[in-house]
Amino acid sequence: MRTYTNERYGIKLYNGDCLDVMTMLEDKSIDLICIDPPYNINKAKWDTWKTVDLYVEFMGNVFKQCEQMLKDNGSFYFFHNDFEQIAELQYWLKRNTGFIFKQFIIWNKRFEGGRNKGYLDGYVAIGQDRNYRLMAEYCLFYTFQDATGRKLVDHDINNYVPLREYFRQLQGYIGFTKTDILQTIGQQADHCFRHSSTQWSLPTMETYQQLIDKFNIDKWEGFRKYEELRLEYEELRLEYEELRYTFNNQKTHHSVWNYEIAKSNGHITPKPVDLIENITRHSSNEGNLVLDCFMGSGTTGVACINTDRHFIGIELDDHYFDVSVERIEKAIKAKESQPMKIFEVVQELEQMQQRKFM
Repeated sequence: MRTYTNERYGIKLYNGDCLDVMTMLEDKSIDLICIDPPYNINKAKWDTWKTVDLYVEFMGNVFKQCEQMLKDNGSFYFFHNDFEQIAELQYWLKRNTGFIFKQFIIWNKRFEGGRNKGYLDGYVAIGQDRNYRLMAEYCLFYTFQDATGRKLVDHDINNYVPLREYFRQLQGYIGFTKTDILQTIGQQADHCFRHSSTQWSLPTMETYQQLIDKFNIDKWEGFRKYEELRLEYEELRLEYEELRYTFNNQKTHHSVWNYEIAKSNGHITPKPVDLIENITRHSSNEGNLVLDCFMGSGTTGVACINTDRHFIGIELDDHYFDVSVERIEKAIKAKESQPMKIFEVVQELEQMQQRKFM
């Protein structure tokens, strides 16, 4: 099996079968998986299965490998353009994996201002059509977590233990049941006294002040000022925040994405680099590890280099693997030709100094 490695940029490419290669990789090591698999629409020999059932079986094996490799706070995206087969795949994922569906994204290829708008208008205007022209592809987004990802943080009774205990002891000092406290303060004091519940949360400063005024808790030996409690809450929240799946809202996209059709690059169905960069920016951080087990012409690898992510790519076809290596090397050269930022210069000097004394 041929491989390509660039250690400086965290790039590792494999020329082989994805189901074989992924078994060699470390479980729960990937931050983001973004794949553009075969669609089973007879575009090429590699895009053809005898039956949809055989195709779903193949993709199911891929999904299970992805599930095995993705971190608990990771994200998973896959592209497709045939809705009936998407429905089969979604049903399989729901029944057989822990992936939780997040969003059905439409990549709109025909939009005002688009470079190919006039060309695509010609296809829409064909008179003999008996259906709407497909000018889009679809991308499905999954994580292992609930709608916001806060379930692993705020709803885990093992989190914020010191603060939960503080309010339990505070209730003991007050000497009232929670019902009595709520009758005195109001419903806004409810959640801070749910110290053994998934619904616990820190009260507002105003509610805490009401507790001080009504129950003289500032006279209690264990009393702590609100700012002290808030700082501890924030410190713990940031610690637990790493458990949540990454979503860096760029405030630029909703569920319909306008991107140009990618220019030919040696592959018959390439994705636009800027589209994949958008996914990496939203669902990973700099230095994170991204996997594409249907690497094709290496678009995801190029996007990772451009956005400072590490990358593992797997491609079965020898020709496409060579195209990927060439494109990724070109992207690295372009990256290295850019002026270095100040912090990058300092980092490089520090690494040189460390090597000097090794």
